[in-house]
Amino acid sequence: MNNNKKFWCFLFPLLVALALFSGCNEKPTEITYNLLYDTTSVIPVSSDTVNFFRGGESKYVFAKIFNAGAVFIGAYNGYRAGAMFRFKETNLPDTLAAWLTADQIDSVRIAFPFSRYVLGDSVNPNFSFKVFLIKEYWSNQVTWDSLFNDWQPNSRVEPVPIGTFSGRIELKDSMPDIYVSLQKDFIIDWLRKNKDTIPIWGILLAPDPSCNIIHQIHAQYIAEKEPPHPKIVVNYRHKDGSYRVWYIHSAIDASVVKVPPIDTTKFVIQSGYSYRVKIGFDVSHIPLLSAIHYAELELTIDPENTLYGNFGLDTVFTGGYFGDASLDSVPKVSFYGKRQGDKVYFQKVSTPIELWLKDTRKGDLYFYSYYWNDVRSLNRIAFYGFDAPDPRKRPKLKIIYSKRFAR
Repeated sequence: MNNNKKFWCFLFPLLVALALFSGCNEKPTEITYNLLYDTTSVIPVSSDTVNFFRGGESKYVFAKIFNAGAVFIGAYNGYRAGAMFRFKETNLPDTLAAWLTADQIDSVRIAFPFSRYVLGDSVNPNFSFKVFLIKEYWSNQVTWDSLFNDWQPNSRVEPVPIGTFSGRIELKDSMPDIYVSLQKDFIIDWLRKNKDTIPIWGILLAPDPSCNIIHQIHAQYIAEKEPPHPKIVVNYRHKDGSYRVWYIHSAIDASVVKVPPIDTTKFVIQSGYSYRVKIGFDVSHIPLLSAIHYAELELTIDPENTLYGNFGLDTVFTGGYFGDASLDSVPKVSFYGKRQGDKVYFQKVSTPIELWLKDTRKGDLYFYSYYWNDVRSLNRIAFYGFDAPDPRKRPKLKIIYSKRFAR
């Protein structure tokens, strides 16, 4: 009896399996037939054995620090940074212009919401700047050289400062506003100009040459919640005898930066100025129309030529394929790189390579700071190039692709 049970326990599943397989013996449909009998090879290749590179350089692309969320003021080791602010003219009411005089103003101060980011000597800082009135038009195209003659503001700026600051700014988790006292007369002048519809071009912060640190100030940018930004605080006596406070908020916040020159044949990313790394590729070793399953570019940081602020070295970078588009536009393809130690890995370069494989099999990619850091830091990151003495530190490209072979 036991033997019969064992026999049927073995036979029953076998019969079920045979029945299932007998129902699956039809030939593939016409649509899938070629796929089933085709042969596909997955091929790995790297720049260790194939030269995919056509050269590279650092490319200057003007960085517009203009209502970008941060501005800079100070100087350090060849770096210079100035800041400009225009103010909301709706904060200059005609009613005050009719009767307010300088002797009715107790004080005029400007409040700066400094951040914790600095570049330079935060241990023994020497930080000072002057506040000037700007008397001519300026836009998001303004540069250091269009506002300064060396360290001195040029003719676009009133020659006599209306305020100065000198002192140490403590770096805290929660940074209080820093107030700078200003002369009072310019407020009356602004009220008159606003009443007569004369443009008011705001103020310039100019660093002193003795600075050894650059500070960051929170500034305007588009956001759901209005970020902190500078404001002028006027304490005055109303004509009814009461003491009042009048706030004039900034409307346009911008910065101009000058940095030490670089050798453009080297690979350097400079935030806030800015330089981008351009690398040319030639993937003609890969057959046309091949499928790119994975492509990764590896760059190695050169620490001797790298400089960054107290927030540390960048951890995320941006890569872009612009094609024939302008470099100050949005790239046609963008991807990110992640730093791991002294390496930065761009693991999503497969898309532009596939685009090249449909055409000339050549193209250029640009690498730069992550968009937030590109205008909100002054970090300089250098990478080893193709001429690095240590081959392990040279740029490396790895590709995994496949092509279809005939039967």
